[in-house]
Amino acid sequence: MVRRRDADPRASARGFLGLSFLTLIACLMLAAGAARADEAAPTAAAEAPGQAELDKAIDAKLGADDLDDYERVLEHCKKAVELGLDAESKKFADELYTGTLVDRAGMIVDAIYDSVPPNPQWPRMRAFALRDLGEVIDRDPKLGQAHLMIARLESLPRGNRERSRASAEKALELLGDDRLQMAKAHIVLAGLEEDDTAKQEEHYAKAIEFAPRDVEIRRARGLHFLLEDKFDRAREDLLVAIEEKPSDGSLHEALGMACMMGDKRDEAKKAFDKAIELEPDSSSPLMQRARLLAVEEKYPEAIADIDRALELDPGNPAAVVLRARVHQQAGDSDKALDDIESVLTDDPDNTIALELRGLIAAERDDYPAAIRDFRRLVARNGDDAVLVSQLGMLYLAAKQPREAIRRFTRALEIDAEHFASLRGRSDAKISIGDHPAAIADLDKAHALKPDDTGVLNNLAWLLATSPDDAIRNGTRAIELAQKACELTEWKEPHIISTLAAGHAEAGDFAKAREFSQKAVDASDDSDRVKEQLKGELASYEAEKPWRERQEMQEATLDEPGGRATNESEPAESDEPPPAPRRPFDE
Repeated sequence: MVRRRDADPRASARGFLGLSFLTLIACLMLAAGAARADEAAPTAAAEAPGQAELDKAIDAKLGADDLDDYERVLEHCKKAVELGLDAESKKFADELYTGTLVDRAGMIVDAIYDSVPPNPQWPRMRAFALRDLGEVIDRDPKLGQAHLMIARLESLPRGNRERSRASAEKALELLGDDRLQMAKAHIVLAGLEEDDTAKQEEHYAKAIEFAPRDVEIRRARGLHFLLEDKFDRAREDLLVAIEEKPSDGSLHEALGMACMMGDKRDEAKKAFDKAIELEPDSSSPLMQRARLLAVEEKYPEAIADIDRALELDPGNPAAVVLRARVHQQAGDSDKALDDIESVLTDDPDNTIALELRGLIAAERDDYPAAIRDFRRLVARNGDDAVLVSQLGMLYLAAKQPREAIRRFTRALEIDAEHFASLRGRSDAKISIGDHPAAIADLDKAHALKPDDTGVLNNLAWLLATSPDDAIRNGTRAIELAQKACELTEWKEPHIISTLAAGHAEAGDFAKAREFSQKAVDASDDSDRVKEQLKGELASYEAEKPWRERQEMQEATLDEPGGRATNESEPAESDEPPPAPRRPFDE
């Protein structure tokens, strides 16, 4: 049984018809009483046959508290009209019937929106409310409140979004000076503009203009800004909402998330602490505080919060996976795997647990296991460019560049501007010696992120050292490598050596030797790359440019380490090449 939150059962009647409804009821009851008192009046009109049913409807409406009560009001109204009423009473009965439909629908809308977690029966509840509201609109098409409720219900998952939009716009035409309801209509329209952030924010701004201090309006825009990574703006809205309703723990929790994501950690901690104080039986703010503590590398405190959350919500897989992630961050992958396996035992397709298990396997260089988990993830989410690209990275790390290229290509079919896939595919192309294709991907990646030092370095290296004459461009190589050196504050020996290679390609061997020597001097003696850097310097001392092409031998999942051969040597040299300096930057 759905019950209204109002303690006063008359509140629903006032919500639709206002004081005029109660005044009319009072007048009718007084008139009926006066008629009964004046028994001697010979000309008193006989009571209409349906009046008794209408009186029952009025009594039922005044005491209405649940859906069954509203159903009785409707039945009495229908019966009163069927039996017959005078014109004035029939008009009132029609208004009472329509208002009751609105109130019943409103009760259901409130129940759907206020239920946390959502009532699993909400789709049936929505259908029931929409049926009532359809009848309301047939009886009174100018009732803005009914159009607004239709808009809200149809905006929910699997609703009719076009009907939702049309109903919200119609509500705006009809609501008159009801500023709060106008604000709610704009909130609905904002939610329908998922592909146009600017339009969304226009509607949110109008909603705030109509109801600047309303808690739910501020909450809605604050959560929108939070999802859009506009953390300071989210914080501003949530602070206003908290001023109006300081006892709402969920608002403090949302504020904590905005502050945490906006790197205001002290303020985030205070917000989460307050949320926990206000809602001591809720696991959610404890989990959020645990995330913050993990970011601050306070792993024991984070795990203590998660353990407490699990006491409140035993077996919550999200909490168990979060604890696994904290264990992983703390360096205890065995405990992390214990938690992950406990989740996967009950839910073998839990995507977060599978992803984390795959990442732990990759950290352990167990690429076959990591690839198995990510293949399962991709099988269930084949249109997720990030997942497909991650699988490509695993194949590349497992020294299977051709399979990696296939996965990166699929990710780019989903999202042509997915930077990680362009970068990953360029590395895979480099590893098999396909320099023209690698250059094409690096150029696109550079256009997306002009200051990415890895892209700058790899592109410059190919332009300076590729054996393909048509590819090399010493001038551009110097320009790109110089920028990469500046962005890394001249602290990366392999990037400084790329600048040296560019100068060598341009024929300036004095500069090439200067920067190559800097690269050698800056490298760690234990770094296996140092031998190649010395080989490059020797080449420039002989006034010979450096040439390099990798040819990685494809590994198998049973032998993930693979082997790589490398054409890396001074031009026109018969000396055996040193160990390769690439695979390129991670």
